[in-house]
Amino acid sequence: MRWRTAVLLVRPLTRAVDWAPLAVVTAFAAALLTLMNAGDPLGGADALLLMRITGTLLGSAAAFALVDAMSADLGPAAVPRWVRQALRCLLAGGAAVAVWFVAFAHVLSRLPEGALFPVGDLMVEMGVCLGIGLASAATAVRYATGRQAAMAAVVVQLALVLATILLPDQLRLWPPTCGFGFWDQAHAFWLGMLPVPYVWLALACRDLRR
Repeated sequence: MRWRTAVLLVRPLTRAVDWAPLAVVTAFAAALLTLMNAGDPLGGADALLLMRITGTLLGSAAAFALVDAMSADLGPAAVPRWVRQALRCLLAGGAAVAVWFVAFAHVLSRLPEGALFPVGDLMVEMGVCLGIGLASAATAVRYATGRQAAMAAVVVQLALVLATILLPDQLRLWPPTCGFGFWDQAHAFWLGMLPVPYVWLALACRDLRR
């Protein structure tokens, strides 16, 4: 019966989710992807940078969906908190991934023929960024309410991204050229790290103790 209740919650939660940050990021990404070298093919390094900026910002924007006015309610609820939060994650995360794929398709169409642009590796990068954004938000909303909780999550996500950018070349997690240098080693690490934020997210979405 719980899954049926969850399905019935999809429509009201879709209305309740704060979509504004995702809309703003989508518009910004669209403008960035369209205006960069408008009318000319994209270079591989520029395309890689654009997709990484888009993925990181989408992960931050998705964090705002976890702000739930009912999360602080200590009274009995027909639907457990973790179900509501899981649905919010699916709605916002699904929308963020859909926008990312549209952006990827656009970038791919602007690359020179035969350019190396591995979708799988870039998806893993985006998946980690999205997971960190959602997990940080799921943790923050346990202790604070409103958009300030989502902003705290954005700070955590962006701080982790910036910290990885400052690593030395041998440990570089954002190789500037697809398929060359430390690309394979970096993406083996990304793949190994992929489950971590989602385990963190699952733990953070647990019902609050009464």
